[in-house]
Amino acid sequence: SAPSHYSLDKKEGFKTKNVSYFDISPDGKKIAFVSRGVLFVSDKDGDFIAEIVNNGERVMEVKWLENNQDLLFSMTSNGYSNWYSVSAKGGELKKLTNDLASNRDIAFNSDNTQAVYLSGREEVRLLDLKSHKSKTIVTDEIWGFQNSSPSFSPDGKYVLFTAMRDFEQDVFVHNIAEDKTINLTNTGVSETDPSWSPDGKYIY
Repeated sequence: SAPSHYSLDKKEGFKTKNVSYFDISPDGKKIAFVSRGVLFVSDKDGDFIAEIVNNGERVMEVKWLENNQDLLFSMTSNGYSNWYSVSAKGGELKKLTNDLASNRDIAFNSDNTQAVYLSGREEVRLLDLKSHKSKTIVTDEIWGFQNSSPSFSPDGKYVLFTAMRDFEQDVFVHNIAEDKTINLTNTGVSETDPSWSPDGKYIY
C-alpha cells in the first residue's frame, strides 16, 4: 500500500470546515478528500496530509481503487467534469473520459470492479475499473439537476437510478445482463434517493 506520509518531512496539521467529499481506502489506512476543489490524501488520523491535485481546475468527487494505491476522481476540464486517475503518491494524471458533459455521482459495486455514474442530461454509464472503459447502459431523462445518485444492487446485477416523468422523478432498476429497465414507481409524484436493502430484496 502507499506510505502514509510519503511527501511530508514532518507532522503537519490541516484544519478546514470545507471538506466537500471524502473516501476511505479499502484497507482502512488512508483517507482521500476534497477541500475547496483541491484533492488531498492523509493517514487515517489526519496527522500527515499530502496535496495530490491542485492545478487550477476543480476536483469534485474521489474514490479509492481496490489496490489502495490509486485514486479515481472527477475534475473540471473545459467547464465539464470528467473522470481521471492518479497515484495516491501524486504524479501524472490520466484522463479517463473526455466528454462535453458533466460526469458525476459515481458509485462502485461491492467488489470494486465496476462503477456507475451519470453523464450529462440523459446517460447512465458503467465504468470498468480495470480497463477504465465506459459504456452507456441507459439513455433517459436524467436531467442535469434534481437527479438522485445511481447505485448497484448488492450482487452487482442491477443498477438503481431515477429519471424524470412529467417533471417528477421515478425510480428505475436496470438489469445489466439483460439490458432491460423497469420503472418501479410511475406514480405522478416524485420518488427520490432510492437505496437497496442489504439483501437486495427491497428498495427504500
